[in-house]
Amino acid sequence: MDRPAVTWARVISAVAVAALLPGCRQVPPPPPPLVPVVQTMGTWEGRGDRTIGLTSQSGKFQIRWRTTEAADAMAPGVFRVTVHSAVSGRPLPEVLRHVGAGSGVVNYEEDPRQFNLMVASADLDWVVTVDETVLTRP
Repeated sequence: MDRPAVTWARVISAVAVAALLPGCRQVPPPPPPLVPVVQTMGTWEGRGDRTIGLTSQSGKFQIRWRTTEAADAMAPGVFRVTVHSAVSGRPLPEVLRHVGAGSGVVNYEEDPRQFNLMVASADLDWVVTVDETVLTRP
């Protein structure tokens, strides 16, 4: 075989191998899907009014609450929770209004930001727990 034919054969072989090598690489697996995880942001209790500051990563949170009549209450008390933007101070919706002893759960969804929960209570002892649902990779 003459010299130029051997050289061209080597060039063609090298090009063919180089073209096929990328197909031999393993494609990395896709990242695992995001899954919802519930995180407790805090629990607060008291009697009367209180402002509770929260920073929400997702804007999706759940307010679990319980009220009991104060020992010195003359009539059934009123319990209210209103969400406010902690950035602008503007009131967002009143998410809860309850008269007397009771308990329940309220779900709230808004854009992620800093919030203030404004608790207003008369003649009731109360406990509030806030849980946030965030998406994360396992």
